[in-house]
Amino acid sequence: MRRRIIESAARIIGDRGYAEASVARIVEDVGISQGTFYRYFETRQDLFDVVLPTYAERMLEFIQEHVPKDSTGLDREMQRMQAFLDFVSDHPWFARVLDEASVQAPVANAAYFDRVVNGYVRALNRAVDRGEIEGYEPDELEGIAIALLAARNYYAKVYLSSMGRVGESRAAVLKGYRAFIARALFLPLPR
Repeated sequence: MRRRIIESAARIIGDRGYAEASVARIVEDVGISQGTFYRYFETRQDLFDVVLPTYAERMLEFIQEHVPKDSTGLDREMQRMQAFLDFVSDHPWFARVLDEASVQAPVANAAYFDRVVNGYVRALNRAVDRGEIEGYEPDELEGIAIALLAARNYYAKVYLSSMGRVGESRAAVLKGYRAFIARALFLPLPR
């Protein structure tokens, strides 16, 4: 039941925003009473604080399942991006949940970014250790991870979500992302 409530809240937030994701609307969607809701969450905000972290874990698991373990370098980064876009295609409301969380669910937003940014930094460090990425200092990798996540979130919001317009094709988005990533990460920096 807890999972169903979280899933309903995520869809409603994605469709209407956090402000319109009332307990009444969520329980109606799930088909439960408000009493049942309050057995699982003390407040609406308590629910909001778990929606984004729950989907962050699902997103990371999805990406991990869809990127071959032996993949490296630019190919691995592109497979991560493709898996992310696939996840967002399956969960088109995700971009709005993420976009509004910084204001409406700051606890969830902080948990999301801690988990996702730290994971990305670890992945970039492994690429550095394997010699796939050169010329960056370890303290620069967090900024790079944040920039890459911002690019992904922008693509999700504009190209795949119900919030944005359907502009460029997915192939064009991936082509541009590949060109950017190849030049930004996988070419050695001049010494």
